[in-house]
Amino acid sequence: MILTRRSTLVLIGALAPAAAFAAYPERTVKLVVALPPGGPADTAARVFAPYFADYLGQNVVVENRTGASSVVGTESVVRAAPDGYTLLFGSSSSFAVNPAVMKHLRFDVQKELRLIGLISYTPHVLVVRSTLPVYTLAELIALAKAQPGKLTYGSSGAGGAIHLGSELFKREAGIDILHIPFRGGGAALVSLLSGDVDIFINDASTTMESVRAGRLRALGMTWPTRSPLLPEVPTLAELGLPRVISSSWCGLAAPTGTPDAVIERIGAAMRQVFASADYQARLQKLGLEQFTLDPAQSAAFIKAEFDRWAAVAKSANIQVD
Repeated sequence: MILTRRSTLVLIGALAPAAAFAAYPERTVKLVVALPPGGPADTAARVFAPYFADYLGQNVVVENRTGASSVVGTESVVRAAPDGYTLLFGSSSSFAVNPAVMKHLRFDVQKELRLIGLISYTPHVLVVRSTLPVYTLAELIALAKAQPGKLTYGSSGAGGAIHLGSELFKREAGIDILHIPFRGGGAALVSLLSGDVDIFINDASTTMESVRAGRLRALGMTWPTRSPLLPEVPTLAELGLPRVISSSWCGLAAPTGTPDAVIERIGAAMRQVFASADYQARLQKLGLEQFTLDPAQSAAFIKAEFDRWAAVAKSANIQVD
């Protein structure tokens, strides 16, 4: 094959991007968490980051970019250069809840972000204040039906995952309970502990210590299987409500257009992190559980989440502008 000067330059130009990305990463990689410090997404990111850095062979920093129920941070990654140096360490809010309840998002998560994989999750647990005179889910439902509109449940904010999960429980149980939104899960938990609200469906990772100490009473896990965090607590499926499924989960995504070679490098490092016994032990200590889904299963999981929350938002008339 004879190459002219022009064809040689064209070939070099075509190969240059691939050659550049073959050296990825050459500088610090940023993980954007679109939620405040201290929550499950932030905690999971800060556990994941140092192991990810080791296997990438480059520095990794976590940046919290909060606002508008994770919209601000998510959009910052959507608009970032598709080069693998700005990644979204996104939550269920970014990937499934916001698209289900927000009708005027300025971006399309499914089209403008490329999912690399799901990372970890914490199932939700239904708890009640310790002074509420119920000890089983059946007793709670019976009390709610006897006093429609009297019992209250807290959430981390209108239109969030906790609000939707609670409305799903309310619908499936056939009860009327009053929603009390708070500015974050921490405030809702404090209110429950002080007896200002009656019910809370919340992250097991941040609730289990209060349950173990007897300050709250756990009635059921909103997850298909029992959790090692609270193994004595039955699932709502065991108690007759198999469609009440909710959790807080995290996944890693890059802007659409990120080269395949970069995605493959990131995916390989993720798999190495997941295989680390030390990483797994740290997750367990913090009340987080590792996903074991392949890319196709991860995509199917997110679609099922979106479909579930879109249906709940429609039936409960939940919409966030």
